[in-house]
Amino acid sequence: MTRAQIEEQFKGIDGINEAKKIYKELAKKLHPDVGGTDELFKILNAVYNHILEHGLSFSEDAEFDLELEKVISKILHYENIIIEVVGSWIWLSGDTKHIKETLKELNFKWASKKKMWYYGEMKGRNPKQKSMDDIKAKYGCQTVKTKGASKVSWRVAS
Repeated sequence: MTRAQIEEQFKGIDGINEAKKIYKELAKKLHPDVGGTDELFKILNAVYNHILEHGLSFSEDAEFDLELEKVISKILHYENIIIEVVGSWIWLSGDTKHIKETLKELNFKWASKKKMWYYGEMKGRNPKQKSMDDIKAKYGCQTVKTKGASKVSWRVAS
């Protein structure tokens, strides 16, 4: 498979979720542990990262993502907080004590075991608690803001 063939797989995608799905399918074929090569896997990662950085925004996926974007825009100006989009949730950490009431008004909830705020629907309790690293590995993670500076970076589970 060539770089052009990999890029072709991503043509006409509608959003991040579709891009992640294509990435995962290609990673299953091109990863060195399953018969691919280091070079092909590096090309896949380069193409995927370029698409994420230049071709898509997470608001294109679905109506819920538009809601996430609206919520993020209301908290983006606060200093010393970290905003991460993990799956269909927003997780917030850092210096949040002074904005606690604002977060409650925006329907954020406090996750006491993780010591973080979250926004999004939880569909029941899981008796086996998962760490944030496990959750990020499963759903992917976009850091929207890191203490004091805006930046966007992706970590995607493969």
